[in-house]
Amino acid sequence: MIVEVILFIIVLVLLYIHSMSRYDFWDKHGVPVDKPKYPLFGNSFNTLFSLKAPGESQYELYMKFPNERFFGKFHFMKPNLVLRDPHLVETLTIKDFAVASDRGIRDDPRANKLAMHLLNLTDAHWKSLRNKLTPIFSPSKLKGMLNQLVECAESLNRTLTTYQTNRCPFDAREIVSRFTTDVIASCTFGLNIDTLNDPNSMFRSVGKAAFEDTSTRKIILSLKRVIGPFGKFLKAPGGITNEMLNFFVNVVDETIAFRKKQGIVRHDFLHLMNELLEKDQTSIKNGELDSDNPYIFDHTALVSNAFVFFVAGFETTASTISYAMYELCLNPIVQDRVFQEVVGVTNRHDGKVTYEALQEMSYMDQVISETLRRYPPIPGVSRVLTQDYKVPHTDLVLPKGFLITIPIYAIHHDPQYFENPFEFNPERFSDNGTNIKKGTYLPFGSGPRICIGARFAILEVKVALVKMLLNFEIVKCSKTKDPLIYDKTSRLHVPEGGIWLAVQARDKRYESI
Repeated sequence: MIVEVILFIIVLVLLYIHSMSRYDFWDKHGVPVDKPKYPLFGNSFNTLFSLKAPGESQYELYMKFPNERFFGKFHFMKPNLVLRDPHLVETLTIKDFAVASDRGIRDDPRANKLAMHLLNLTDAHWKSLRNKLTPIFSPSKLKGMLNQLVECAESLNRTLTTYQTNRCPFDAREIVSRFTTDVIASCTFGLNIDTLNDPNSMFRSVGKAAFEDTSTRKIILSLKRVIGPFGKFLKAPGGITNEMLNFFVNVVDETIAFRKKQGIVRHDFLHLMNELLEKDQTSIKNGELDSDNPYIFDHTALVSNAFVFFVAGFETTASTISYAMYELCLNPIVQDRVFQEVVGVTNRHDGKVTYEALQEMSYMDQVISETLRRYPPIPGVSRVLTQDYKVPHTDLVLPKGFLITIPIYAIHHDPQYFENPFEFNPERFSDNGTNIKKGTYLPFGSGPRICIGARFAILEVKVALVKMLLNFEIVKCSKTKDPLIYDKTSRLHVPEGGIWLAVQARDKRYESI
């Protein structure tokens, strides 16, 4: 027994020495670095073990290097370059995009039947699919979905009405997450699932499971990105089950079959993607497939991308809406100004929330932009180099497969670019944000891999806030926290325990709008 213990201790010591020796990488390359204090986990220890919220941990590290264009850190034992210079961010994501087009996210299609989606693809397959899907999010297509958004927003208002008596507290994040679940179900599948009144629906369960986090799950998901192609063989506990995946496949198949049988045409994402499928299948039959577009939009592609639209679309948008509600609650002058704009614009459009009316709400745009700056949907993004890369204006050459991080939350809160960065100030985005330095405002990413659904997300946020403000004033309640405390267990920068608010009815003459 004593021998085994001694051997175990020796192994631990050797492992410690080996891992700590790996942390000399950046010193050897002359790059400033915050040396990890712990073996194996690098600079990710605090977030992986839920000791700090991701955005706060990132910001703390970022602010240690105020005069640097970039700095080094370690994700586990793998070196990672973190960008601070906005010009370098722009260069990498736009000018040098071909070198850094890979997001480094991998799900094995053999293990996950819904892995053939835009977020999981790279190189020519990603480019081909992106070109096919981009027209789905054109302004004209989104305009055609406005009525569905308005209907869901009216349903949200009916739910909020139940809380207005005596300013009854409610968790805005939970309520709005149900609303965005209804929106995605309606605009993707044409389904009225009414999650606002049925919070235990399978759609809501899938949404919750997608963002379920534990330390073990975070460690395994992080490892998947570090160990490259072998990461596809790792399976993180929790998350979306096979039952949920099968549910999604069945929803898509049954909806398409029903529409075909009944001759129903509904201009939602599912219909538009089914048109892509039929177009590609016809091209295959006629031998007309373009070699420059290697991604064939088949049944697996349709289901996979419908699934990722749902998962990516509900949580991040719900976060933005609930954070906007929170800031409007804390800043009544801002709330009153945006309310007056909403009333004035809708009155010019016969009291209706039209697509054209929404485009005229410039101060609402400022409020939403500032919300996205203050609370970006994701704390940061990463890029994996597809070939060796010489960092501009340096002698530093990074090898193919190297991980580069863009710390969105930290850049958004850098006082060098945003004065009093933790203050909510929509005036930063006056004059269409022309005073914002390029590469410092990145709520949806940057370059060709910018979020494809950004326009849809903004439209959804706008409709929800417009309909809400016409009927309610958002106010504090006994459970409203100021400041918010952030959830240390989540991979996203979200509040611990939700966002608790209250509403009170507006003047009667606005309630019917």
